[in-house]
Formats: sequence, C-alpha cells, structure tokens
Amino acid sequence: MNILDIKKVIGIDVAKDTLSVSIFDGKVHIVKEINYTIKNINNFIKKFNKEKTIFVMEATGVYHLKVATTIFNKEFKVFVINPFVIKKYSQMKLMRIKTDSVDAKLIASFGYEYYKELKEFKPSDIKRVEVDNTIKAIDDLNHLKTITNNQLQAIKKVPNANKGVIKSYQNTIKYLTKEIAKLKKELEALLKENFSKEFKLLNSIPGVGLKVIAMIIAFYDSFKSFDSAKKVVSFAGIAPSPYESGTSIKRRGGISKKGNSLIRKIIYMATLSATLFNPLVKQKYQRLIQRGKSKMTALIAAANKLLRIAFGVLKSQKPFDVNYLANIS
Repeated sequence: MNILDIKKVIGIDVAKDTLSVSIFDGKVHIVKEINYTIKNINNFIKKFNKEKTIFVMEATGVYHLKVATTIFNKEFKVFVINPFVIKKYSQMKLMRIKTDSVDAKLIASFGYEYYKELKEFKPSDIKRVEVDNTIKAIDDLNHLKTITNNQLQAIKKVPNANKGVIKSYQNTIKYLTKEIAKLKKELEALLKENFSKEFKLLNSIPGVGLKVIAMIIAFYDSFKSFDSAKKVVSFAGIAPSPYESGTSIKRRGGISKKGNSLIRKIIYMATLSATLFNPLVKQKYQRLIQRGKSKMTALIAAANKLLRIAFGVLKSQKPFDVNYLANIS
C-alpha cells in the first residue's frame, strides 16, 4: 500500500466510553460517534476495504490500546500518534476549537498528509502493559498511604481521639505497606523475566532503580520510537520552556510540564538519589548550584541529564560508562 492507494483515512479520537470517528477521503470528513465496545468497533470497521483504508489515533493512556489492537487483528493498518505531534499539527493549522469531533478530523487529516512518515502500530507486548499497570498501582497505593498517614497524624493531635479510629488508620497503613512491597517484588520479577537485557543495562546506571526502569519500559517502550534524547526529555515534560514576550519582557523560564506527570514524579525522585551517587548527574547539579542557580533549577537540569544518560545506555546497548557518557549534555 502506498499513499496513492489510500481511499480513506479514519481518524479516531478515543475517550473512555466513546469513539469520535472521522472518515476522510482527502476532501470531505464524515464524522460519527460510536460507543466504545468491541462489538461496535468490529461492526464499524467491517464496512471498509482493508487494502484501501488506514486507521489513525492518538496514544491516550491505555484507552487506545484495545481499539488499535482490535483493528490490527482485523488486518488493517493502524497508526498510533504521540499527542504532542497532533497538538503541534493543530497549532500549525491554527485550530482554535477543541472538541472530540474536531480532534477526530484533525487526526484523520494528519494521517492523510503524513501517512508515509508514520510507523505502523504493532500490539504491545502484553508484559509491557503489565509493567504499566503495576507501576501505576504502586503509585496509587503510595498516594493512599500518604493520605492515610496524614490523617493519622492529624487525629493523634485531637484531644481524647478515638483509639479505635487510630488503630484502623494504623492497620490500613500496614496493609498498604504490605501490598506495595508485594507489587514491587512482582514488578522486579516481571522486568527481569521479560525485559532482562533492558533491566541489566538501565540497572547499571547509578541512581536508576526499579521505578525508573519500569517507567522507561512501560511509558517509553525502551525508547524504541525515539530518535533523540531531546525528544525523550520533551516527552517527559522537563524540557526548558523560556518565557519571552516581544523584545523587552523576559522572565525566568520553567519547564513545559506537557508530558506524563508520573514520569516526572519518578524521574525527580530518582534524580535526588542520582545527585549523590551518579558522578555525571552530581557534577551537573553541583555546577549549577555553584553558579547560583536555585536547587529546583539544578534538579530539573539533573533530571534532564539522567534521562539522557538512560537514552544513551539503551541506544548504545552498553552499560553505564562515565567516560563514554560524559559528553551527553
């Protein structure tokens, strides 16, 4: 199939319970909305010629996976696009209105225009999805544990606090601690058994632990679709984002924060350790502090450095080497 063979590009905007669909022939968009069920998806796609039709959608957490896999299993070509790419395309087209139907049209138009440059979707290794689910569950349980502990500390300060309530909070914290430990063991076993090469390489980096390894495998797919460290950093939302207005107003830049918030949380926590134990990250952090930069600015730069190191290790397929990676900015 080449671009001249395509009769229709079907853009799909995936939500939790509905799919907004735009059927595009290069001239006219036909927009539909269907309930998100496997039966409805199968009934919809059977109307099209698999030799003349491609499907394009954004990566939306886990919601797009079932849609993409179902269509792939029917032998259609499917393309899953990074949401930031679609956002840039929208800005280029000067799109002002954002609705599900508009997004579906935008995705279809992008697919039609850039079909030749897209990488075809293949169903993710189910084990990578398991890693994704597990690391998110650990984060959720840690969040619940923090909330419960805060509630416990607050009620302890109440005069004549109910001892039964205190005990209940304590039991809940013990239970959550046990479940978190169990999930961490399962996660480590899952990584070592199914992603042993990636695990060994990433584990060679000082400051990179279980959560970072899992995050890179689950959210980045081990950087397979990333061709530069700059894109890796941008995806996390920790790329510098300077503020400028006109020629006279310049403010201190921050970070974009457009990426996955869990990625940022995990990489920041790992960076705190890496500033102590990873010579390259430590050097980056301390140099910025000595130049008078704030601790937060230095931490962001160090997190950037740590991600770039991880990218370099996986792309080179060589364990961490200070001399080899020293020139990574």
